[in-house]
Amino acid sequence: MQDKILNTLFNLYDLTSQLDILYKEEFGDILTHYTYTEMHTIDAIGKIENPNVTKISKYLNLTKAGISKTIKKLAEKKTIEIYKIPDNKKETYYKLTKVGQEVFDKHLKMHKNWCEKDKTFFKQFNKKELETTYEVLNKYTKALQTRLENIKESLK
Repeated sequence: MQDKILNTLFNLYDLTSQLDILYKEEFGDILTHYTYTEMHTIDAIGKIENPNVTKISKYLNLTKAGISKTIKKLAEKKTIEIYKIPDNKKETYYKLTKVGQEVFDKHLKMHKNWCEKDKTFFKQFNKKELETTYEVLNKYTKALQTRLENIKESLK
């Protein structure tokens, strides 16, 4: 049974990746020019107050080095602007450009649409089934987070 569950999870990941690609196309050509990490970095910049590498890294649970590379790509695409606060010359912050805001808005709309469809799907299950599913998935997510942290730690 565990193999069936793992295979289902792998299939689920594959299907959601495919849907993500199709939703990007459905919600505008502009989204197809951004990777998953780039879009979620744009999302973080749009949501976090005074976003910097550290805040974005924590928000997305990604390394600072990875975020720095993504930031560089987004700046080259003119999706974000880099700025400093006059009272703090040390820290570098980011804000969305007009193009970045368009990507942010369309990405938000795409997620809202996806969630509405998922809510409709989950209405077929009773409260107990949903609670059990949530409990299993939540425990699995925590186990994966621990595994990820252990791998990151071993790579240092």
